[in-house]
Amino acid sequence: MTPKLILRGPLGTGKTTLARRFGLDFEAYASKRKVKLRFAYFNCREEGSFYALLKKALNLFQVEIPERGFSSEELLNLLVEALGRKGFQLLLALDEVESLIWREGSKPLYVLTRLGEKTVSTSPGKISLILIFREPECEEALARLDSSTLSTLGHNVLQLAKYSASQLKEILEYRVEEAFKPDTVLPEAIELAADLASERGDARLAIELLWLAGKQADLERAGKVLPEHVRAARLKVDLTVQREHLQGLSFHEKLLLLATARKLSASEEAYISFGEVEREYQAACEEYGEKPRRHTQLWKYLKGLALKGLLQTRASGKGLRGRTTLIGLPLPSRLLREELEAHLERERAS
Repeated sequence: MTPKLILRGPLGTGKTTLARRFGLDFEAYASKRKVKLRFAYFNCREEGSFYALLKKALNLFQVEIPERGFSSEELLNLLVEALGRKGFQLLLALDEVESLIWREGSKPLYVLTRLGEKTVSTSPGKISLILIFREPECEEALARLDSSTLSTLGHNVLQLAKYSASQLKEILEYRVEEAFKPDTVLPEAIELAADLASERGDARLAIELLWLAGKQADLERAGKVLPEHVRAARLKVDLTVQREHLQGLSFHEKLLLLATARKLSASEEAYISFGEVEREYQAACEEYGEKPRRHTQLWKYLKGLALKGLLQTRASGKGLRGRTTLIGLPLPSRLLREELEAHLERERAS
């Protein structure tokens, strides 16, 4: 078994489903061949830390963790020893790896990948990895790794492309057959949902749009799901999709985004200057008891948020002195502000 695979692609392209389906099928195949192999899946963002992730992995094999404080590396060694004693290999799928890199840097991946190289590919105790990255965050996360860690990752990369409108339409037609009564969804509604979701190539978004359109049709007591119901669903689903991106942001990225939302919600302008956002960000830092990041770091955050589609940026035109960057938002500033304030309060309370 190849010790490492990087699986990358945009939101809604099936990375998680593919990894989990492969892992479970491979575990079943190994069992038939009398090979003791266990598949385990963890979402790095949800687990919170490498240490917490390893504790859960140890629980899978009923390993008691001593009371004294152990480092992550020691926990990993305990896991390998437990696998060796029980005669197991482990196929470990880690999702949203970019969030682990942003929090803890290169070390978790370095110790995992180096460990894989120290054991023979068929020996008990072997840990093989599926590392799942979300686009476009993947490139930024990989750029944060040191050269020695990058070299251990290897070149086994499976990149999932965005779905086309025709592919999304095919997926939706199948889902409609499964979920709706016959002839209750107009073909035009399916086509519109596929077209809207094809902007991102996101199957999850397409399915969500059609589900919400169906709920809207029920609410209106309409006999059929119409394109107008899909348009109404689009307004609701945009913020839901953005929430998934928000969860992977650092505290200061959220503060910068909050500053933008606050400034725009108090303005009638479509765009505001980076300088205005920076001043509002400094006020938000004071409110949340955080030390403001430097201008250069904020600029990096700005570019990253724009890549994720959470901010819109453009160069200033006529009417402003000099050349500056203008910042806008792709969704209502009030809704984003409320969502971010709730996020930040939860983080501060935890």
